[in-house]
Amino acid sequence: MEQVDVGAIVDINGSRAICRLDLPALVRRRQDATTSLEAASSVGGYVKVDMGGTWLLGTITRIEAVPGTPDAVVAEVDLIGEGDRGADGNYSSFRRGVTLYPHPGDRLYLATLADLQRVYSPEDEPHIEIGTVYPSSEVRASVLMDRLLSRHFAVLGATGSGKSTTVALMLHRIIDAAPEGHIVMLDPHGEYSSAFPTVGRVFNVDNLHIPYWLMNLQEHCEAFIHTEEESAAIDAGIMAKCLFAARSRSEARGGGSKVTADSPIPYALGDLLETIDSEMGRLDKATDAYRYARLKANIQQLFADRRYRFIFNNEYRTHSMVDFISDLLRVPAKGQPISIIDLAGVPSEIVDVVVSILTRLILEYAIWSPREDRIPILLVCEEAQRYLPAAHTGLVMSAERQLGRIAREGRKYGVSLGIITQRPSELSETALSQCGTIFAMRLNNLNDQARIRDTLPEGARGFVDLIPALQSRECIVSGEGAPVSMRVRIDTLEAELRPASDDPPFQRLWGERRADNAQVEQTVRRWRGES
Repeated sequence: MEQVDVGAIVDINGSRAICRLDLPALVRRRQDATTSLEAASSVGGYVKVDMGGTWLLGTITRIEAVPGTPDAVVAEVDLIGEGDRGADGNYSSFRRGVTLYPHPGDRLYLATLADLQRVYSPEDEPHIEIGTVYPSSEVRASVLMDRLLSRHFAVLGATGSGKSTTVALMLHRIIDAAPEGHIVMLDPHGEYSSAFPTVGRVFNVDNLHIPYWLMNLQEHCEAFIHTEEESAAIDAGIMAKCLFAARSRSEARGGGSKVTADSPIPYALGDLLETIDSEMGRLDKATDAYRYARLKANIQQLFADRRYRFIFNNEYRTHSMVDFISDLLRVPAKGQPISIIDLAGVPSEIVDVVVSILTRLILEYAIWSPREDRIPILLVCEEAQRYLPAAHTGLVMSAERQLGRIAREGRKYGVSLGIITQRPSELSETALSQCGTIFAMRLNNLNDQARIRDTLPEGARGFVDLIPALQSRECIVSGEGAPVSMRVRIDTLEAELRPASDDPPFQRLWGERRADNAQVEQTVRRWRGES
């Protein structure tokens, strides 16, 4: 294939080169273009430098005119990798990084379609295809599956950028490649239930039966203690003593011996309340008895409130921990390798505790699994800034503690974390820094853009200026999971597999005349019945 000479290197500084481009050659290239690479000489296009037996690959990040020289322009090019030159003049192999830098005067050529296909469609590693590489409509954008999942990843994008659809498409492609996988999705708005009609198991407050005794001490305290910080420590001590006694009583019936307040050992509600009464009766000072009475009243109130029956239900005392974890982690998958945890119906007062229980069980199951039999697990957390905030206004909540543990330690035990957020500036910097692959979609907020700039690797920071101008379903992919940093047009996902995240059609809905208030009556019935 003919190599199109479009200019030369003028200056080189680390991984960035200043190049002088031949404007007439670029114009001819646009006029003669027979493929979708006619935009290759624009910002975001790809060029290569002739190094003899090696090609250096770069992407154009800036173009400006040369005063007084109408036939030339100057471009900034970020060098992103290199490859051996094949017999046809194109890449025969490709690798990240640059080992031999060019000199001023070295010639610059447009990257060909064959070059980009070699770079972005690797055949020697497991991968999934999620779209096409800009500016081509023919070069498939591949994401290296093992590197993506073993190093955590983050999908960042403003509302309306196509973030939810992109996540759904990626998960469908992962499931297609690995139908016996184990994926858990935390869905705070109930968007993804419709996106996996055949391959997903949906859990909500109607069928998510969480045995209350699976909570550890901190989760018990968050659920049952509602006091100020100074007195919370005293109440937590009471909770620990009574919980330990209730678990010990249950374990003694089973003949066990190793018990702590955190042990996932079933206990009866009656045993816990009886222990509180017993401890309260031993007090010398009646002034301290109100703490025990208040704790007992809080526990009884939650167990009596039907909104919390999916977790605070004494009937769950006999539920199997093995069955619960097997169902949650899809072991075996049975054709449904993804669990969708619909948190939309979970009362806000308890949602952090629920997230903490589920995420802690996932990590601790992986830690206690024998290394030789350990199965990898992917945990995807939508609206991650809720549970992993950048700033604290009080105590660290249990959900943040457990998700933070997964971000820091999860990959050592085969637990991969997928972080989804529309506000990266409000997300924990530590958690985001643990993500090896970043999918950056349109972000208009300057603070969010600054966080992305700090997160992306050096060779990809030239893409940051493109982020505000990205169209819906376009993203910048950078990091371990990408062969090299790339701008991607995400494939169109079938309508029946999309999340329920579309914006409402105001004009049509507000234009319909309603004869009565039947919809209000139906909504109130559902509201009162918590269904």
